[in-house]
Amino acid sequence: MQLTEKHLPVRLITGIAIALALLPAALVTGDSGPTPEQLWQWLLPSGNADPVATLIITELRIPRLQTAILTGAALGCAGCLLQRLTRNSLASPGLIGLNQGAALALALLLISPLPFSPVLSFIAAFSGATLAMLAVFVIVRLATGALATDSLLLFGALISTLFAALTSLALILDQHALDAIRFWLAGSLSGVNPQTLPWLAAQVIAGILLAFSLCRPLQLLETGQETARGLGANPTHILLLVSATVLLLTAAAVAVCGPIMFIGLVVPHLARLWLSEQLSWHLTGSIVLGALLLLLADTGVQWLDASDRLPPSTVLAAVGVPWFIWQIRQKYRVS
Repeated sequence: MQLTEKHLPVRLITGIAIALALLPAALVTGDSGPTPEQLWQWLLPSGNADPVATLIITELRIPRLQTAILTGAALGCAGCLLQRLTRNSLASPGLIGLNQGAALALALLLISPLPFSPVLSFIAAFSGATLAMLAVFVIVRLATGALATDSLLLFGALISTLFAALTSLALILDQHALDAIRFWLAGSLSGVNPQTLPWLAAQVIAGILLAFSLCRPLQLLETGQETARGLGANPTHILLLVSATVLLLTAAAVAVCGPIMFIGLVVPHLARLWLSEQLSWHLTGSIVLGALLLLLADTGVQWLDASDRLPPSTVLAAVGVPWFIWQIRQKYRVS
């Protein structure tokens, strides 16, 4: 059956319903989580909930669940914007240096005399990702004489390599720094601090609202720069605004959880197949599927590893690498 416009809300509601159905499982999965009975007692207004289970649910499980949803939604939205901006189906936020910039900033914070608090680490990681994005734009401007979307990924990869080398150097010089951010570098939700949730939520919500406000300008840019100019749009301004939105979404997610790989790469393709290539639906699908996929991955690793040392990036890589290879094969087959 061919997909029509009237089927899209049904598919979207189905996806949201699946995500909501997973929430109880995400709260009770793993040896350290509450039992289903304890969760049920906590939900009831009778006040007979176990105090230890209540503490685990409110201080550990709910913040982790909220972080998974916000981070997955942010990375899915950022990946969709970046693929549409660059017209490259293999583009993802991790390829433009944001992860490596955040990692370098955290490593420098650890070897500095400043305290490694949740708020300071968030600010440092966000600032590092911002610096990486600015460096990419400056180099693209100096090398090409213009801000061209097709050069972002190339020079982003170069900046990523440079920042990764500097991070490795900083961690080699200070073994304590390596031990402190090892789980962060792996992209883990196990060390989420509730103090960072308001920062994450505010930036992700703002980024998603900005993304939807940029749908029409980005669609104009997709018709070509000359056509966009003829319709009254400024391609450079659109490029900067979309890139700033990608930065806001990705830097917030990376600052809290570390580099969660493959969400930004795989989810936009799945959203296109699930809903539509029309940009507003594509963005909506990427947001919902990003949240759902990271929630599934995090629930899966808690079920597989009782000690909670396995990062969700491991499960996502098992899905993302075959998808990445398949995309490359498809691209070369078409060309």
